[in-house]
Amino acid sequence: MRALDLNHGLPQSIALRGAILVLGVLTSGCLTLKSEHNDLAARVTKIDQSSGDRGAQLDEKLAEADRKLAELQAKLDQAETLLRGSQAGIGARMDTVEEEVAQLRGAAENAELVSSSSQHSMQELRTEVDQRLTKLEEKLNEATNIPEGKDELWSEAERQLQKKNYKLSRQLWRTFISRYPGDPKLAQANFQVGLTFFSERDYKSALGQFYRIIQDFSEDPIVSDALYYSGLGFAKLGQCKNATAYFEALLRPKSGASPQYQKAAKDQIDILKKDTGDLCFDREDANAGAAAKRGVQETQKDAVKAPVKTTTPAKPRTR
Repeated sequence: MRALDLNHGLPQSIALRGAILVLGVLTSGCLTLKSEHNDLAARVTKIDQSSGDRGAQLDEKLAEADRKLAELQAKLDQAETLLRGSQAGIGARMDTVEEEVAQLRGAAENAELVSSSSQHSMQELRTEVDQRLTKLEEKLNEATNIPEGKDELWSEAERQLQKKNYKLSRQLWRTFISRYPGDPKLAQANFQVGLTFFSERDYKSALGQFYRIIQDFSEDPIVSDALYYSGLGFAKLGQCKNATAYFEALLRPKSGASPQYQKAAKDQIDILKKDTGDLCFDREDANAGAAAKRGVQETQKDAVKAPVKTTTPAKPRTR
């Protein structure tokens, strides 16, 4: 498109022709010769044609730039789509990794609890061995005072537990376990061992013992006791997510827990939910609760268990 003259709004070629005519009149006093006029007109036409060609070239370059810009935008859109797909895939893989980490953490926590119980047992055994040299007579007397009969042994273990002689009571329960490995009350004897740890406030050793009961005696009614006291033990340690999971396991329709245990479990859950930070130390831990999740898997059986025959639990405070 031809540029317009700023003063008159005429095309440059017309303005140029006029200027040439005026210049000719002023300088020579006569009109420009026709041949010169034609030459100047041809030059102006050539300039116009050159300007038009440049304009066309510029239009082509602009069109080419638009095409390249469109191609670039298409590639950017494709890259963004691929990036979104990659992010979704990464998110799914991260969810899987987090779940696997939680499972491994639960296994590690339970293994630590079992190890704590075993280490405590080994420590007690070492202590007894070390004391044999200086207290041999006392140990021999204790050995001779262990009842020989099964019922008498059980009664004596319970009596020592009531007297809060937890170590001696635990020794008697373990004697019962070693003497009568096929007895129907074997699961309860193992629970009583855990209860002696719990009464001594050795909650990690108690939790390790209860966890083994849940694994080894999953069909025995004593599992309800182990679940409830596992919840209490975790609450005592400030691990409220683990504690809540064990209490909730007692509320399942097929848990086989007695109404008394279910009510006590609900009460404990209410206490933990109302906590403002005095009891629970795991509120901000996203992976907390993995140990309980793994532990209660052994209780998820299709068959309904028989009601618990143990004494109705009191409502011990979690702290």
